[in-house]
Amino acid sequence: MTLTLESAQEIFSGRGLPSSIPVILAEFEKLSLEDRLALLWFAYTETGRSITPAALGAASMNLIERLLNEIKGMSPSEQTKVMFDLASRADTPIGRSYGGFSANIKLGFWYQLADWMKQGIVAPAPADYRMSEEANAVFEAIKKVDGGQQIQILRDIVLNMGYKDAVTAAAAPKAQNVVFERTEAPITELFVEGVTDSAPLAYFEAMNRDDFDAAIALFEPNGALQPPFQEPIIGTDAIAAYMRSEAQGLNMRPERGITEYSTDGFKKLKITGKVQTPWFGVNVAMNIAWRFALTPEGKIFFVAIDMLASPEELLNLRPPSYK
Repeated sequence: MTLTLESAQEIFSGRGLPSSIPVILAEFEKLSLEDRLALLWFAYTETGRSITPAALGAASMNLIERLLNEIKGMSPSEQTKVMFDLASRADTPIGRSYGGFSANIKLGFWYQLADWMKQGIVAPAPADYRMSEEANAVFEAIKKVDGGQQIQILRDIVLNMGYKDAVTAAAAPKAQNVVFERTEAPITELFVEGVTDSAPLAYFEAMNRDDFDAAIALFEPNGALQPPFQEPIIGTDAIAAYMRSEAQGLNMRPERGITEYSTDGFKKLKITGKVQTPWFGVNVAMNIAWRFALTPEGKIFFVAIDMLASPEELLNLRPPSYK
């Protein structure tokens, strides 16, 4: 039987602990707008200690300087309204501009606002504000997961704010034109225990150089990439756009892998390792599993990127079963 996208999504599935991230994000979405903003503020206060000092400069923050300065010059009530509008995904000029930013720039946007709130430049949470029990429960859940999962949660929260449905060319810088300068040297010449296939190794090395053209050339034209907790992105054009917007500055550190063979000539690989983000550099790494399906010609038909629920899962690879 020839491998399909649907069957590829099932390779090596059910072999790890379920991540708590989707549950935490679902509970976050149930909170009031006031609690969401407060929790975001507290999350930045907590995780901001690990942010690489060079990250703000590397985030092309000059591209959103006008927007940040516009908010900075508003009255406290206007500043508060802007943040509520972003949290509610309202259709406003600022919401449309924000909607066009990449994940890296959205992280920088809120980091700058959080810093200004701490300085009193931007309206902070009211002095008498107290988070609800529900918000406290979400915050405690975030604090209990490891640093890599906290990064993913924070990223997903800010990524899902702002107005997304209609972003004009004049409203926001195009993500593919934004270059996020690396805060750490790229990792090259990788050795991955148990993996000899050239396509996955070339994929990691290309991604670590931000050479997305080289990474895309490894895919089948109708290949697919599935980011954590998202639906697959299908086709090389769509994958390239995603990579340029969301994958700049990453350092992937694959460590070990296993391979399964199918009677149709496809290979299925599971590779575990770590990913460092430009915002947190070597301070924090995400524990990741990549699940590859390779065609008989050695092209990438499908790759899924999974957040691991615990660091111990990095070592929890089962021996291959030959089919």
